[in-house]
Amino acid sequence: MPAELFKVIARFENAEGEPFWGSEYKVTLLDRDRLLDDKLGSASLRSDGTAEFLFSAADILSIDSIGERKPDLYFLITEHGNEVFRSEIIPEVDFDATDPVTGRQDSLTREFGPFRVTG
Repeated sequence: MPAELFKVIARFENAEGEPFWGSEYKVTLLDRDRLLDDKLGSASLRSDGTAEFLFSAADILSIDSIGERKPDLYFLITEHGNEVFRSEIIPEVDFDATDPVTGRQDSLTREFGPFRVTG
């Protein structure tokens, strides 16, 4: 049975390779769709430069992506509502993947990054 909850952890760093963070920043996780991108969650940046998101399978479904199970993810960082960073799109993230040897479902947590924020 496919999982219904997924966790994404993203790590961001500044131009010097140190954790990028601050209370003035907000990170949003989105799923790229043909008509309207799905917002999967928003989080603050921790002092280690990470942000975590927990979302359900229902969050990636919309009128232009009926039955979708492999979202095209990207991250957006804003400072006081102004965009300061947008990641590349990570296509068809498969949260339902199984281990080819054991046949068991792989971890429902996916980690991405580090993303270099230079703005």
